[in-house]
Amino acid sequence: MTGCRSIALFAALLILGISAAPDAIGQGAVVQGVARAEEGGAPVQFALVRLVRADSSPLTADGPWQGMTNAEGRYRFDGVAPGRYRVQLQRIGFRPFLSDPVQVAAGETVQLDLRVPSAPLVLPPVTVKADVCVTKEKLKEHPQLQTLWQQARDGASVRTELMARFRYHVLTHEESYELKAEGPTPPGTIDQPYVSDPKWAVRNAARNREQRLSRGYYGPSNEFGDGFHVPNELDILHEDFLKTHCFVPAAVHGVGEVGLRFRPLGTRRDFLDILGTIWLDSATYLTRRIELEYVDGVESRGTHRLDFGDVAVAGGTLRMPVGGTFAMRPSRKNPARRTEGKVTVTYSGFEEVPRR
Repeated sequence: MTGCRSIALFAALLILGISAAPDAIGQGAVVQGVARAEEGGAPVQFALVRLVRADSSPLTADGPWQGMTNAEGRYRFDGVAPGRYRVQLQRIGFRPFLSDPVQVAAGETVQLDLRVPSAPLVLPPVTVKADVCVTKEKLKEHPQLQTLWQQARDGASVRTELMARFRYHVLTHEESYELKAEGPTPPGTIDQPYVSDPKWAVRNAARNREQRLSRGYYGPSNEFGDGFHVPNELDILHEDFLKTHCFVPAAVHGVGEVGLRFRPLGTRRDFLDILGTIWLDSATYLTRRIELEYVDGVESRGTHRLDFGDVAVAGGTLRMPVGGTFAMRPSRKNPARRTEGKVTVTYSGFEEVPRR
């Protein structure tokens, strides 16, 4: 296979972000508890939790004041100074939750269990205006898009927290072939192992995102040559993405799903950009798939579909990228040449790494 083989492989590697959440440093009290659903008492797994002041104002950045629940719904904040606090919880499928205030004394352990009400999300009505592309500044004028954006961002934030806490192994398996004028080449495969480590996973994800937004979605990838860069939900749902892209109202609907469409704010010369749709489950608002089209000005250079599934993580499950399919035109000079294929991604060996 040629360097084109790297298209999906590099895409899969870029899919993988996973990042660290707070573990305590220093002396002080402990605030801990278990978050359970108000209806039925099931643990609320992998929810974002934040420790805030009793008046709900955020704490200073000198402590581990954001984390996530584990598969049993447990959370813990160490090194807490004396004072009055609340715990905030956010999780797709549940109402944003704020606990009653609790007094914390020096050196004590405070048990603060949470009973979190679930809430079916009702999307606000939408008024469609022609040729409107909604930027971050205008999201509040489009409540349906804003609601979907925030729900999807909550899910992405949990995966980022997981990236910061866990070291784990990833295996990407690619099958691809080239379509040339004389016919298709024999299919080839590549297996690429990868280790995601909290030391650098989040930092690398941020750097890659910045490079794609500033340099485009095609360029140097790995030892196989240049490749198409494939963003994941952490990229598209990041606030920086809306500096160069916008959402198209209204949301689109499929069977059991709802989609947020996005496109570039403008056309940049010699810049390969993306447009597409991020599809969310209409019951849970977790990501189902991302459908991308690569555009060079008004010219299409190919498509990529990134699929998501529930992955077993430390006794629970988390929605993560599990593979996809692609059809690309790597060469502008030879439009008849195409590369097609599929990628599968598997995960194993999740190991929680204490924060230093």
